[in-house]
This record gives sequence, structure tokens and C-alpha cells, in this order.
Amino acid sequence: MARRVEGRSDKLLECAMAEFMEMGYQEASLRVIAAKAETTTGSIYTRFRDKEGLFHALVDSTVDELILWMREGNEAFADRPAGEQRETVFTYRPEIWEQLVDFIYAHWEVFRLLARCTDIDCYEDMLNRMIDIEGAYTLRFLEATGNDTLESGRLTPMMLHMLSNAYYSGLFEIVRHDMTKDDAMTYVSQLRRFFTRGWADLLGI
Repeated sequence: MARRVEGRSDKLLECAMAEFMEMGYQEASLRVIAAKAETTTGSIYTRFRDKEGLFHALVDSTVDELILWMREGNEAFADRPAGEQRETVFTYRPEIWEQLVDFIYAHWEVFRLLARCTDIDCYEDMLNRMIDIEGAYTLRFLEATGNDTLESGRLTPMMLHMLSNAYYSGLFEIVRHDMTKDDAMTYVSQLRRFFTRGWADLLGI
């Protein structure tokens, strides 16, 4: 049985990152990746199963960490008494959004890769997971606080989905437009201000 060479997986991931960024997912070549890593495509198949597995190895842990962070933050807010939720819905932990930008820039290459390789569903899947969390916890907030936004027709489940989609798609424009971190902080602050005012109107708060 062949022994795995120490450091080979890391080298393959490094070369795969460069190839995917240059060529996109569909056009990326496992032969090129293997050659640059000074190994064979068999080494890729042994470690990562296939091209898709190799791509997921580059992005999944970062995306999963982001989703967990988002879910835990929402759960912490949802655990607060209804009155506190109502009073602080727009002011609760404002530093969260700075932390989110910090996280994106701490993992900049991964998010650039996701935004670059839209020919695989990982970017869309990440957004959908974020949108689903946003939607689920917004509904929990409405129920917990007795808000009549849905019953009154000011908001529908489809509009909730579309607004969440618009927000998080807009958020990741900082990656798609290769913004500096300072510019990103300014942009996200403006984005939040725009959506906060719209949500305040819809929620009647």
C-alpha cells in the first residue's frame, strides 16, 4: 500500500486554489493541479475523491464556521425576553456586523474563490443557508413579539425571502468588487442603514 507523502494534501490545496481562481470550476484541470503539486491525479482522487471534493475541501470548513456563527448569534437573540427583543431588534450587538466583515477578510481567499466559481453551487448554497437562517429567526421574532406584519399583509413569506436574499447578496458585493476592508466597513454600514429603515417601516417599529 502506497504511503501518503507528508504535506502533499496542503500542496494540492494550494495549487487547486490557484487553478480554480484562474480558470473557474468547470475549466480547472486536475492534471494541471497535480502537475504543479508534483504528483499525479491519482493522489487527488485518493485524498479528495474528485474535483468537487477538492473544491469542497477548500471552502467547506470556512462556510460551516460562518453558518454556525450566524446561527448561534441569532439563537442568542431569540433567547432574550420578547420585550427586550422588540426594544433592541435594531440595536442588539451592533459590533456583529463588523465581526462579520472581519471574518470575511480573515478568510478572504476562500470568499474570493466562492464568488469567482459560481459555476459550482457552493456560493449559492452558502447564500441560501444564510437566507434560510435569517428567514427562520425573523419568523420567530414576529411570533415571540406578537408583531402583526404578516397578518396585516405588510410582509409575505416570499418578500421575507427576497429581502434576505437582497441583503446577503449585497453584503458579498464587498468580495465581488474586491473592496478594501475600510471601504467594506463603510459600505456595510450604509447597507445596514438602508435595510434597517425599511424593516422598521415593515415591522411598524
